[in-house]
Amino acid sequence: MSESTAQRTPTSIHVSASQRNDLGPTLVDRIKQALPLAQFVSQHTELKPAGKGEMVGCCMLHEEKTASFHVNTEKNIYHCKGCGAAGNVIQLFAALNDLSATDAKIALGKQLGVYKERALDTGEALLSNATRLYMEQLGRKPNAMAYLESRGLQRATMEKFGVGFCWGREYMDLKPDQQALAQSAGLMREETKKSWLAGRITFPVRDKNGRVVGFGGRLVPSDDYVPHGPKYMNTPETAYFKKSELLYGLYEASMGIGRAGRAIVVEGYMDVLMQHQHGVDNVVAVMGAQASENAFKQLWQVTKNVVFCLDPDAAGEKGALRSVMAAAPTMTDGCTISIATMPAGVDPDEFTLEHGAEAFKALCDQGVPLAKYLMASRIDQFDLSAAEGRAGLIMAAREIGATFSSAPLVAEQLEEEARAVCAAALVESVLRKMELPKYLDQREVEMAAQMLTRLIPDVPRQSGRDRIAQIRKQALERRSASPR
Repeated sequence: MSESTAQRTPTSIHVSASQRNDLGPTLVDRIKQALPLAQFVSQHTELKPAGKGEMVGCCMLHEEKTASFHVNTEKNIYHCKGCGAAGNVIQLFAALNDLSATDAKIALGKQLGVYKERALDTGEALLSNATRLYMEQLGRKPNAMAYLESRGLQRATMEKFGVGFCWGREYMDLKPDQQALAQSAGLMREETKKSWLAGRITFPVRDKNGRVVGFGGRLVPSDDYVPHGPKYMNTPETAYFKKSELLYGLYEASMGIGRAGRAIVVEGYMDVLMQHQHGVDNVVAVMGAQASENAFKQLWQVTKNVVFCLDPDAAGEKGALRSVMAAAPTMTDGCTISIATMPAGVDPDEFTLEHGAEAFKALCDQGVPLAKYLMASRIDQFDLSAAEGRAGLIMAAREIGATFSSAPLVAEQLEEEARAVCAAALVESVLRKMELPKYLDQREVEMAAQMLTRLIPDVPRQSGRDRIAQIRKQALERRSASPR
């Protein structure tokens, strides 16, 4: 960090007594209340109004002459269209001062006078302290560390994500009121007083503001002690931890998503860690079998482009469909979803470890567009050689499209894809009935297609951009004409 950068840190920020007294529920909230993002950015670059709730200036994270650093004053987030950086005031402070998110939060909180030393007096404090305790204990569990290293994880990656180990007796000696807090935070079992994730490697789960709200756990391969229960499990649902409303790694990946211009969604903790370790830092994971609308609302706030990269088996395909349909009601026109499929029997972390980050990115680039994927998943349900089957597929496309209530363009794309599939099936059916395929070559098929185009003069000859504009216009006209 250069001397000039160091001088730009907000050591001279003055916070009123009323601001300090209005501490808010979390340290992140207190920092945001005390230091609006636009106020902090104005110390480093000149901001000018750029529309409702928007301000723009030159980015302080890279050299530029044309202003591309946008601040949303309503959401208190920033996005640089030049370098792709994105986040909140804490993440910007971290980037300017070469700090981790946790260190930046503490340092900025102390400078603003809103940092409170943590004690075991709230569930939030217990969860934060548990993260540090589990991290310390990992170093004293050789087979747990050996397992993580055998999976290719480096210690720096473990530290970045707070990976640890839970012995099981962490809360047995607490006072009754503190044990009650530990139970309400999902850390301790009521009946045995043992830690919920006893004998497991722990992965702290953070909300979008970086607050630890729960943990995931994995059994440690061991010859002398094997805890009971499934290989992977989470702490229970609590007031802090709503599994279906969270995406693992979203806080850590938010800046990477901004730089990449898209988010990649995978299934497991290890998949996220391995991708970040290899520099693919825009990867998050769904929590459990199904993420809810609330989880994807958070994702659409930081990107308009999502790639689901899930396992190729039947469970992975079902998971992809569940996730896509959960994202559907929250998706708006301008957002895109594609689905990338891993090679059979290979997880994302294994693929990247063997082939490298660029190969993984290339695989994600080849993801199937949303409309094509959803229609392909329905084809086997209909006999497309029959008129009834083709009509059924088009009706299914309309029913699926209705779930994309905020994205009429997607609904139109689904029906367009269904009609294209049906047209291809009709041509194939006719050719087979006439036994022509055995006599036709590819050149003759192309000539026939050109002839059909000339015979149907009302087929619009439009560019892809014009066609999308037309679909959007038609959808908006239908929406405005429909009764309220």
